[in-house]
Amino acid sequence: MSDRGGVRRDAITRAWFFLEQARRLPHRADFREYEAFEAYLEAAIIYSRVAIHRLHSQARQRAKGDPHLKAEVDAWWASLLEDPAIPFIRDERNFIAHEGPPKFNQNIMMGGPAPGQKMEELYYYETPDIPATETIERHLRSVERIVTDAERRFGTSTLFGLWEG
Repeated sequence: MSDRGGVRRDAITRAWFFLEQARRLPHRADFREYEAFEAYLEAAIIYSRVAIHRLHSQARQRAKGDPHLKAEVDAWWASLLEDPAIPFIRDERNFIAHEGPPKFNQNIMMGGPAPGQKMEELYYYETPDIPATETIERHLRSVERIVTDAERRFGTSTLFGLWEG
């Protein structure tokens, strides 16, 4: 989970929540488990994109009427496009939203699941030995760094409230 502290209601925390839910699912022969796993990964991707979108919107809003800050925000945003997490999250989210479920690769196991095997061992983006959950986690960590940096630099926030407790 995110190390940002407290019970938060922001998009990054939600993305981590869904990624952790995916990681907890054991591999079973029941295809309903596949559906849940894929849905959790989709939600992690979507909330990652939501965090980026909210952040960009707030930074642009804050820069309205301040040409110097607008130039800084525009330069910052352009530099983010070089981070591999941004196109990955954007493209995956756009595919999910406009076309269908993500295009995961799958490892096919003969003879059913081994004891203790997790669903995450079956899905990958890059190579069969790098689970899709690791790819998403790597990009989510990058998005989290981007959010933290922007909150510090521009005084923006993707946080829309704390749970009172």
